[in-house]
Amino acid sequence: MSEREFNGFDVDIVADAVRQPPLEDVRTVARARRRWRTGGLALGLVVAVAGVAMLPLFGNTGSSGWTGPDQPPVMPDRSGEFFLTGPDSAVVAGVREADEGCFTVWFRHTDDGGRSWTDDETTRYRTTNQCGSDEEGNPLSNPEFSVLNQRSYLIRDGDQLRLSTDYGRTWADAEQAIVTVPSFPASAQPVFCQWGRGCGALREPLAVSSTGTVYRLGGKPPSPYPPASIYPSADGTIWVNYWPGDIGVMVVARSVDRGATWTTWQPAAGANVIAIAGVSAQEAYLLIAPPPPHGAQPMEVGGTSQLLRTTDGGRTWADMGTDLPNSLEIRFLVVGSDGALLLVQAGNMQPSGNRSTALIGLDSGRHFKKMREYERRDGGVGAAPGHAWLYGRDDMAVGGADHVQVTADGTSWTRLPLPD
Repeated sequence: MSEREFNGFDVDIVADAVRQPPLEDVRTVARARRRWRTGGLALGLVVAVAGVAMLPLFGNTGSSGWTGPDQPPVMPDRSGEFFLTGPDSAVVAGVREADEGCFTVWFRHTDDGGRSWTDDETTRYRTTNQCGSDEEGNPLSNPEFSVLNQRSYLIRDGDQLRLSTDYGRTWADAEQAIVTVPSFPASAQPVFCQWGRGCGALREPLAVSSTGTVYRLGGKPPSPYPPASIYPSADGTIWVNYWPGDIGVMVVARSVDRGATWTTWQPAAGANVIAIAGVSAQEAYLLIAPPPPHGAQPMEVGGTSQLLRTTDGGRTWADMGTDLPNSLEIRFLVVGSDGALLLVQAGNMQPSGNRSTALIGLDSGRHFKKMREYERRDGGVGAAPGHAWLYGRDDMAVGGADHVQVTADGTSWTRLPLPD
């Protein structure tokens, strides 16, 4: 498929509904996110689910979620971020302050469905970047991490990129340890991440084998900017959305040969693509949220949310006329195990809005039905290809989640306990 064919999307679909905000508004949002992430608050939980067969692993954000300049979601404070890496295996990771302005990233894992977890005394990384705080009181050390699979973890510590392939016990220079290839091996699973939580330490698509070997692509990337979302489809197609910080220059890219070559498409100026979900080489969805109107507060809603669908590999996109409401909360959109769309939406700190919800779209996203609502004051949600999840706590007298509820179809749910 040529790039010209892929660029055949009718931009009028979104041009009337979304518009580019002032660049200063975008910068304000970015600064607020950075302050919240580095201001000493507990990191938010993100569940990442890898399918038991060929579904790709969810790549960690390595940073906290955010729903407004003064309203970060209430996040779990006891177990860090959670990654389900197989039918009975999972990893949790988190950041704690070791000394003033310095941090330790820790990891724990389970192989028995959460019934027991390893200790984190031997699986940790202490930041070596400059410690202390800037003039605004923000820590200078701001580590980001990504859990690539059960045994391989990536950390970005200032200008250093560190990789562990032995459950976090030892660390190496990632630039030297990551294997560069013209295309990802068939045995390696591309890492998933989505805009709702960002891509953490990832600045490019990566893939990881079951033995822990990590691969990067050696060819020219489709965009000079880091990805905002990476979605590997079940058939091996990779869909990526690049967002450099200016909504007006987003780029969507697709590879059908495991990253060897790419075709690209640029959405209409102002189209705020917050999630890309790929079904196959031919079918994919884009969830477009309205940017803030001119002169508004950075996270105010303007316009309507849209869901676009392609069934011809990106040559054309159709507006599904979705009934999804506008929302400021964190959202994830993925394809469930049965092909239906799963969407989860976080709550927030407001008493009337702390319910996390899971919705399912059974008719290509035209209509979404609420399948579950969880009021546990956690505000935590997450998703990965084939699965979605909500966070909860049994004892409401104590803050923070102590379990997650995971679903593959929006109907049946599995409870997975988090470590003490």
